[in-house]
Amino acid sequence: MEAAWAGRCLERGLMARGMAGEDAKLPRPGHDGLGGPMRRGQALFWTITGSIVAAVAIVIALVLVNSGTPPKTASSHVPSAPASASPHASPSAPVVIPETSSTSSFKYLSDLTPSGKLGELVNTGPVKISGSIYPKSISFYCNVGDPTAFPAYKLKHNARRFKATVGLAAKLPPHFQAGIVLVGNGRTLRTFSVSVLRPKIVNVNVRGIHILQLECFGSGGSPTAGFAIAVAWGNARISAGH
Repeated sequence: MEAAWAGRCLERGLMARGMAGEDAKLPRPGHDGLGGPMRRGQALFWTITGSIVAAVAIVIALVLVNSGTPPKTASSHVPSAPASASPHASPSAPVVIPETSSTSSFKYLSDLTPSGKLGELVNTGPVKISGSIYPKSISFYCNVGDPTAFPAYKLKHNARRFKATVGLAAKLPPHFQAGIVLVGNGRTLRTFSVSVLRPKIVNVNVRGIHILQLECFGSGGSPTAGFAIAVAWGNARISAGH
């Protein structure tokens, strides 16, 4: 009987050892196999972190929209060059407008028609004299050795003064000059000369003058060459009084 009892004890010990070996193969609670608790915890952590970052970005975008300041991007920032950097920029020429008076009125020669057939020989419109623009002006070519007809204007009985700025076009050579003669009723009222660099402001009494003739004679080119020289009469006008 003792031998039988010893055999059963040995058999139970072997069975217990075999069961212990099988338990060692089962995963322990701390083991992180595929789909284990630790892997699921990490996925949940990153999901929450991403949601927080997205929420913060939405809040910042709403704040920028409400404040009226658009978000800056690298492609939207384009530096602009200052307007003054253009090498072709230049100030415009000043425009000269005659002063008006409450005691007198005036009439521009550009609004009058010269006597005879000289209307087509007289150009009307703006002229540039010594860097300034005179909008109500006339111009015509001078006598340079060949017979030239000059424009004559009929004045009203209340004409008092003839005023103008007389000069040559800036495109002509500086040494070119023109002699000017103002003739009223067939007699000489004033003579003077002008050049490109030296225009002349005239203010001549024309009281009692019925016909005012404007004459000019060019120099600087030979008479036989017939070099054309045009004289500009800036804002040429007749003032009238009572």
